[in-house]
Amino acid sequence: MKHTIILGTAHLSTTPGKCSPDGRLREYAYSREIVFKLETALKALGYTVFVDYRSAEPDARMHARSWRAAQRLELARRVRIVNDICTRYGTEKCIYVSIHLNAAGADGKWHRARGFSVYVCPDASNDARRLASLFTSTAKSMNLTGNRSIPPQNYWTSNLYVLRHTLCPAVLTENLFQDNRDDVDFLLSDEGRQAIVNLHLNAIEAYSKCCR
Repeated sequence: MKHTIILGTAHLSTTPGKCSPDGRLREYAYSREIVFKLETALKALGYTVFVDYRSAEPDARMHARSWRAAQRLELARRVRIVNDICTRYGTEKCIYVSIHLNAAGADGKWHRARGFSVYVCPDASNDARRLASLFTSTAKSMNLTGNRSIPPQNYWTSNLYVLRHTLCPAVLTENLFQDNRDDVDFLLSDEGRQAIVNLHLNAIEAYSKCCR
């Protein structure tokens, strides 16, 4: 059985911050680029694939609110999309992977932290934890884990809204640091873009084969 894959894009174009200090890398745009490349690659392997939020632009209701209120609407919409797909295809047959970039600070400055990380919610299912661990193992094999220590369980936990409220196994990937110069240079290279796509593709494939 091939799982139904739901890919999550990051933020909206109006979400403040969420970019490299020099403005070359914007998380909302980069996430969507990776998601669409990954969607194509997964479909070529026979997966059914959905994307939770294709547009980067807020709708009229969101424009009428503060960015925090808009974010709440955005997150609720993402969860509703994911859970509707789970209802149609079966929760046990779906996985949700939300694709982001990390940041060491919110000060508009460059920092030293580098590398990949992956999150599940504190009460995540065993399947979600297995998926997250496979992501970290794959990142290790690709030399993408950077300069930070990795937790013994091979993933981090955080009470993130899209992890807490979605029905299927869900992880959120943080694909290197948008406030580290070396990570940004790599992410913006053709090699870096393909590496991030391959990381997700290989981890999803490994999960689908071990959890049929």
